[in-house]
Parts: sequence; C-alpha cells; structure tokens
Amino acid sequence: LQATGVLRPRNRMDIEALLNLPEELQIMEEPRDEEIGQAVLAVRNTQEEGPINGGDDDVEDDSPLEPYPTHHKVFQSASIINRYIEHLDNLLACKFEAILASFRHQIYSEESRSMSSTHLTDYFTHI
Repeated sequence: LQATGVLRPRNRMDIEALLNLPEELQIMEEPRDEEIGQAVLAVRNTQEEGPINGGDDDVEDDSPLEPYPTHHKVFQSASIINRYIEHLDNLLACKFEAILASFRHQIYSEESRSMSSTHLTDYFTHI
C-alpha cells in the first residue's frame, strides 16, 4: 500500500486500522436477538392489522385500483387519438401515429395468441 501511495509518511496506519475504521466499528453494533425478534413482530403486526384498520401506507398493495381496460376500450381510445393526430402536420404527430399503429399491431398479436382454436362442429350437438 505504501507503493501505491495509500499509506503516506504523515498518516501511517496499519492495515487492520485501514480496513476496519474505528468510527465504523462504533456505528455498526451487532443487533441483539431481542431487537431482531421485536422488528419481526412489529412487521407481522402491521401486516395483520392493516386490513382491520383500513390499510397501512407502509404495506405494499399490488392490486390495481380499478380494473384494466378491455382491448375494445383501448382500440376505441387509439382510434380517437389517431383521428385527431392525422390532421396535424408535424414530425411528432407522424411519430405518434406510427407508435399507435405499432401498439395496435401488438395488441392484435397478443389477442390472437390468447385465442383457442375451435371447429365449426364444436357449436353443434351430435344427434
């Protein structure tokens, strides 16, 4: 370390002191088992009491606030936006029109992949 200049004549430290600074050792105390147990119980109580008390802002809730729009609603919205921007004559409108076309194509592809194959005879009963 002396060759690289980390240890200089004015601030000579041994390797142990350099790697384990005394200031950091004072801050980093080992948590006691009791403290860990209290933290786990506090989190568990918060999760259990959240629905009872009307929810808790600290508990993450991944459920959507409202249902997702259907493909039909998305296509209607894209159509309305497309009708508006097709009358604009600027580069941004052209780019947005291309993005909307690509988005519609992607939705069509996803929708067609989610469909199941059927036969005409599936809709009639056999006699």
